Amino acid sequence: MHLCQEHRVRDRMPPQTKEVWEPTAPIARPARSRRYVWMQYALLASTTILLWWTYGNAFRPRDAPIAHSLSTWEQRYVQVPSATSIRAALQRYTTQHHYAGEPSDYASALRLIDEWSALLGADTSEASSRVFDAGSTESRTRMEHSSAAPRVWADTYSVYLDEPKQASLSVLDAHGQAVWNASLAEDVLEDDPTSAYGLPPFHGYSFSGSARGPLVYAGTGSPADFARLKARGVRVDGAIALVRYGGLFRGLKVRAAQEAGAVGVLIYSDPEEDGQVTEAHGYAPYPAGPARQPSSVQRGSVQALSFYPGDPSTPGRPSYRNATRAPWSEVDSLPRIPSLPLSYATAKKLLTLTQGRGVRADDVRPHFGGQIPGAEYWTGPSELRISIHNEMHQATRDIWNVYAVIPGHIDDQRIMVGNHRDAWVFGAGDPSSGTAVMHDVAKGLGALIKAGWKPLRTIVLASWDAEEYGLVGSTEFGEDYAHFLQQNVAMYHNLDMAVKGTQLEASGSPSLARLLRSVAASVPDPTCTKASLSLDQVAPLGSGSDYTVFLQHLGIPSTDMSFRRTATDPVYHYHSNYDSFTWMDKFGDPTFQRHEAMARLLGLVVLRSADTPLLPLHMPDMAAHLWKAYRQLRQRVPRAAVPWHELERALRRVQEAAAEWQRQVQAHTDHDSVRFWNECVQRVEQAFLDPEGLVQRPWYRHLGVAPGRWLGYGATTLPGLTESLTLDHGAQATHELRRLVAALHRVVETMSRGRF
Repeated sequence: MHLCQEHRVRDRMPPQTKEVWEPTAPIARPARSRRYVWMQYALLASTTILLWWTYGNAFRPRDAPIAHSLSTWEQRYVQVPSATSIRAALQRYTTQHHYAGEPSDYASALRLIDEWSALLGADTSEASSRVFDAGSTESRTRMEHSSAAPRVWADTYSVYLDEPKQASLSVLDAHGQAVWNASLAEDVLEDDPTSAYGLPPFHGYSFSGSARGPLVYAGTGSPADFARLKARGVRVDGAIALVRYGGLFRGLKVRAAQEAGAVGVLIYSDPEEDGQVTEAHGYAPYPAGPARQPSSVQRGSVQALSFYPGDPSTPGRPSYRNATRAPWSEVDSLPRIPSLPLSYATAKKLLTLTQGRGVRADDVRPHFGGQIPGAEYWTGPSELRISIHNEMHQATRDIWNVYAVIPGHIDDQRIMVGNHRDAWVFGAGDPSSGTAVMHDVAKGLGALIKAGWKPLRTIVLASWDAEEYGLVGSTEFGEDYAHFLQQNVAMYHNLDMAVKGTQLEASGSPSLARLLRSVAASVPDPTCTKASLSLDQVAPLGSGSDYTVFLQHLGIPSTDMSFRRTATDPVYHYHSNYDSFTWMDKFGDPTFQRHEAMARLLGLVVLRSADTPLLPLHMPDMAAHLWKAYRQLRQRVPRAAVPWHELERALRRVQEAAAEWQRQVQAHTDHDSVRFWNECVQRVEQAFLDPEGLVQRPWYRHLGVAPGRWLGYGATTLPGLTESLTLDHGAQATHELRRLVAALHRVVETMSRGRF
């Protein structure tokens, strides 16, 4: 933490003044563009010399101090993003709800086509004329072929989605009559105007049906928590499980409850997750203050994301209009019991039913209970029964991915950057803070194009749809263009919730960590004029956003960045009606300085990825990360009887190959050598892929990292071997170790020869 970093707890009342931001005038030089074919590397030679001079440290030793100076084009770029522009964009994007597949979602796609076209100097014909069926000739031509000028369009996929028809939650007496009916809606708040136009809370891809049973409180709903209940003699079979958010992904909570014998699940947001900013600590709830609004409800998908993302009806295949689909009832990643999301105000009333019954929460494990003011946490089961009804309408509906391609001199080392557009309601933080940042990234790149710039590598901007249901738009795109992407995309940079707090965090492929740290050091910290941004660590990527298909399925190096919430920041009302422009403007980022900083950060990451002659993928960092993951695994399972020496030998080979790669790229910087090194390093991440995939989830093919089988969001390194030893009691552990060793041999071969 910087010494001058701002104190994170704001007053309970929102600030009354805002810093005034002046928009930066766009660069107004006439556009110049000529078509270059990437294979003409004679032209690349002169480009390399120019860019080498511009990036004075492009080929410096990689362990030397990081230089923070900006190139001429970078200096031009960072003058464009502004808090004023981003705030205005966010206000436009959050005036109405836009969940996937609804008419306002389509309208948002058309608006983005118009905006990106104007910002990038692309064709500005009627937006609806540039919407094509995925898989069509028009679509594939625009994605796969080169052109002289930027182009913007949308592809349409037809996917399984659902929406609520009717839902209810009741407490029944001994005769089966309702004695209390819960309100499942969020309160309309006078000080948050859009809250009057919100959507009813529901779980995407939830089971349509009804259930009755006693109530059991089950902590965070992890398999371990259900095992603890069983060990304590608490009967879950036939019960309705009440679980709180936190820990594993919500879809896995439902799956774990189902496997434990529960017949229904209720999930609520507990102040336990809110750190110090709670009513118990003296903070007023939103909108008067920064604490959680008691009626807020977190929506979300309950697909088992870590088993399979995307359209559940077409696993491994793109969802064209005429696609062959698996019946809803046969899809393993979808739940078989109904579930509903709740507010903690409703959960508090339900907890009175279990009070004094079963086991006190603290006797199950530390922090098994929560922190709802005035509530007592007991496991139950309750004496009275609970009835839940969840009627869903399931149908195949259209979704729309929007793309913009900025042609570069080299077309087979593309740099992709993406953000999803759909939201459960208004989505000021998730995802529209990212969409608004992308607006100013496009604006900045467009200003460079007008000034005569052309990137060394082609840049692709993407706006994904139906991410909230289970990364659907990006997954269908990845499955659709799998071979093309593996051959022609060098890396993918993701932006989801650009701003939900004050602490910059980043995750990514280890080979890209150095790039992220270097760029962060070039961007002023919005909370301190005398410091730059910093990244203490770059964590491995699990899942939960649109990088998943790129890294875990296709083996394309990826990153993800955001300003996350800390324990002393205002509570972020994730997936709620109150994830609104009003919340962001009063509490989330009142000056929009963090949005501006993120636009600078992301844009510079894209520019350095696209314009540095040598792809900024650092092999020694990857090798060091693998050793770290290995040591951590050995500490977790010190007695595992597997041939560790085989893995150690393979890791040493990777380390030696990475060191030799580093020596070679420093010694040979002519354009032919650079071309060769780029061809080698672009394929290294793909060498980790195994066509068999991971146990129980073959779609995930990366043997270096994956979302944990029972985590969902969080990353598990060396997942095949790790989960064999920690979840599967050592079953097939030697086989998994040798699969990993074979992948590491492919990594060495790829670094050395550029192929595998």
